[in-house]
Amino acid sequence: MRRHLVLFCTAVRYDLAEHARNRFAIVLVIFYVPAWIALTHAAMPDKAVPFELKATGELLSTTGNELTGLNGAINAVTLITGFMMFAATFTGGRFDRRLVMAGYPRLHLLLAKTTSLALASALVAAYATTVICLSWSPRQPLLLASALFCAALTYGALGVIFGSLLRREVEGMFAIVMTSVVDNALQNPILSSGANSWAMRFLPSYGALQAGAAAGFSDTSVPGYLGIELLWFGATALLALLAFHHRTRNRLSRTARRSSGYGPGQSAATRKRSDRQQGQWAAARLRHPLRFRLYRKAGITDWTTVAGYEMCRRLVHASGPLETAIPQLLPARLRPMLWAVYGYGRTIDDLADARNEERHRRTARVRAFSESLEAELRSGHSSDRLRAAVVHAVWTWDLPTEKVSATNALYRLEARGDHRFATWEDWHRYWDTLAFPFGIQRLMALLTPPGLAVTPSDTQALRYWNYAYSLLDCLRDLSEDAEDGRLKLPETVLDRHAVTCQELRRGQAGDRFTAMVRELTQQGRLWLDQAGRIGAEHPPLAEAFQTLIALQRLELRRMETDPQALLHRRQTVNTLRFRGRLLYGRLRVARAWQRHTTGSGAAAASALPCQRPEPKTEAPRDERRLLPPVPHPSGVRPPPLPGPLPRHVAVIMDGNGRWATDRNLPRGDGHQAGQQALRDVIYGALEIGLANLSLYVLSTENWSRPAPEIEKILRIVRDGLDLDTEEVWQRDVRLLWSGRPDNLPPELLDTLRRTVRATRTRTGLSVNLCFNYGGRNEITDAAQALARQAARGELDPDHITHRHFARHLHQPDLPDVDLLIRTGGEQRTSNFLPWQTTYAELLFLAPLWPDFDRTHLWQAIDSYGRRDRRFGATRPPATETLATETVQRTDLPRSS
Repeated sequence: MRRHLVLFCTAVRYDLAEHARNRFAIVLVIFYVPAWIALTHAAMPDKAVPFELKATGELLSTTGNELTGLNGAINAVTLITGFMMFAATFTGGRFDRRLVMAGYPRLHLLLAKTTSLALASALVAAYATTVICLSWSPRQPLLLASALFCAALTYGALGVIFGSLLRREVEGMFAIVMTSVVDNALQNPILSSGANSWAMRFLPSYGALQAGAAAGFSDTSVPGYLGIELLWFGATALLALLAFHHRTRNRLSRTARRSSGYGPGQSAATRKRSDRQQGQWAAARLRHPLRFRLYRKAGITDWTTVAGYEMCRRLVHASGPLETAIPQLLPARLRPMLWAVYGYGRTIDDLADARNEERHRRTARVRAFSESLEAELRSGHSSDRLRAAVVHAVWTWDLPTEKVSATNALYRLEARGDHRFATWEDWHRYWDTLAFPFGIQRLMALLTPPGLAVTPSDTQALRYWNYAYSLLDCLRDLSEDAEDGRLKLPETVLDRHAVTCQELRRGQAGDRFTAMVRELTQQGRLWLDQAGRIGAEHPPLAEAFQTLIALQRLELRRMETDPQALLHRRQTVNTLRFRGRLLYGRLRVARAWQRHTTGSGAAAASALPCQRPEPKTEAPRDERRLLPPVPHPSGVRPPPLPGPLPRHVAVIMDGNGRWATDRNLPRGDGHQAGQQALRDVIYGALEIGLANLSLYVLSTENWSRPAPEIEKILRIVRDGLDLDTEEVWQRDVRLLWSGRPDNLPPELLDTLRRTVRATRTRTGLSVNLCFNYGGRNEITDAAQALARQAARGELDPDHITHRHFARHLHQPDLPDVDLLIRTGGEQRTSNFLPWQTTYAELLFLAPLWPDFDRTHLWQAIDSYGRRDRRFGATRPPATETLATETVQRTDLPRSS
């Protein structure tokens, strides 16, 4: 019963909010009714108008302005309520259908609409009655209000019918206006000579007008005519029910519903459980639309997973204001992931620190939780709500799990009480292990969209910030840890100040404890000073951590002011100052993201802020004088090439290792020689005016090679990307990058992004560096992006074309590959640009890559120009070809 009440109240709140957003209807309610009555008093004569009231059989006489005012009041009430219900039904129809298809009970939605209609009708009728009573004195005001209320109900139901059936908003407005005007005009004795005709009783507002006239000008009560109006309301409400059912019906075919899980193949219990979960999801979306929009953007649709994320979010809020502030200062799209990671750490920490359990029980519970989580991370699903959220976050944001086992092992040690910190080094090692167990490098990559960079110094500064954050946590929990006899502070600090757990439990440390707390707060400030350098090339990240550092300083200042309070209660900061500083910081972070988006011209939501104006990383418009390409050592020039040049040439640079092995050299020397061949090919492409060149530098599968060879490749690539030393970048060459940042060293990523930014305005050759690239990964990333769009309702899956897919590739603006070249004699494409090479001409050449130069590139393009590319079509008949050639030749001008 409570669940039904919650669903009903949620739907009512949503409907009332929809009415409250209809500002035009509110303006009509406030001004239209008094304006209409004032107009009738001014325009209509106050002469006596005799008319027969059918409801009582009396011959009544009243002034014309009062009679027209009553008729106009009913007209205004019916117009306003009809318009309100039509607007709410028309604008919310699509959302209502989604709710019903998601499992929200249709009955609750209908009851909610009826309740909102009754409330709106009562308010409008009461207001109109008040205005009439201020203008003139009706005989029975309560009966008049009841008549207006019943008329409003009838036309509100008509508004629901029109909103459910009509396709355009103007059609519904015209239908409501014309129905009300004709209905009321025909029953006005002043305007219509047939107002007493028997046909009038079949009009929608007949009962309301008769009861209203009796209320205004007679002492006879006519409740029967209110019943007639209620019968009209019942009939229109039934039609509205059918229309709403038609509007919210499932438009999928029966086969599609069965394949989606709604068919008769499901058991009754499964369908009931699915409907209950979907109803809970829909109700939660109504209660917290902004938060559940985050879930929808992250592709989180399963109710168990959503409930797990909500548990993690509540754990974050229960931990304190600083923990709550951290997700608020970082991008909204990452908040569910941060909630899940913190929820995991908080849950396992609470299990390890449970005071009311024996050590072996604590250890067993921590071991069970950690082992279950590790198994579920491998399988990809969990039945436990909180762990389901953690598993979903790991799989959705591709978080590495290598550190999870070490983190769980450390918590098991803590549960046994075997962990002690002899020195600061032990303390640092402990918190380094627990700090973001799913990979700090991955977190920084998620926080760094295109156009920004995270440097190695940022990673070190983040470590100092984590030390300060962990020290604050230790000081907050000091009294609880003293009760357990396990202080999470270095023993060297405790011994230096002669502070013991027994004294802290009794509160007898005195000045020695005060000196220790002040020393620790001073150490925390030093770490925060070192952490203040974070974000040198990432302004939004810098603003976020500057705000967090300011909030931590507030807490440190409070602890230093009253150290003894740490032994008696959990320290709290000044709420007003804390919230004010947090709000100011959030505004500055939002402004930093906005500046980056505007400055970089990024269209995607993930490409957010711009860098600080530092000469090394600012990447202004390239105004250096660009040099021509270096000539070939032999002085050879490009030959005449047949046909148009390929728009895009892709090269698999194979054979470096074999080249070195044939010469008894280390494999790394082959890659070094291949770099010189790469320069020559780029110069040759510049000489012939090639537009786009893609180079397969490092695949995701190459990481399985020996570590020395990988290190050599990374060093060569890093040196080749240096703007100041690499001669290629002194030419009109624009660098693009396809690949993933995972596993790449931060300094190499920094150099790569800086070169991309520095050359982005060049218009010559575009070199697409496929580095840490895999074709299947690129297709997977594009499919995930499309799936997220479809889940958010931004894209109809039935309307997806190959163009939609291509827009989510790593370099969507590059044309498809026309010519694919592979050196080294192998004849395979090796997961290289599978989408872009669908219609590419393939050319497999014997020379190893270090032996390849620009002349081989020119020969390959010459071979390409002589090929007949038909793209699946047939060759035209020979006679047609000959005729075409004849016409072209006769059109040529003749030499004299």
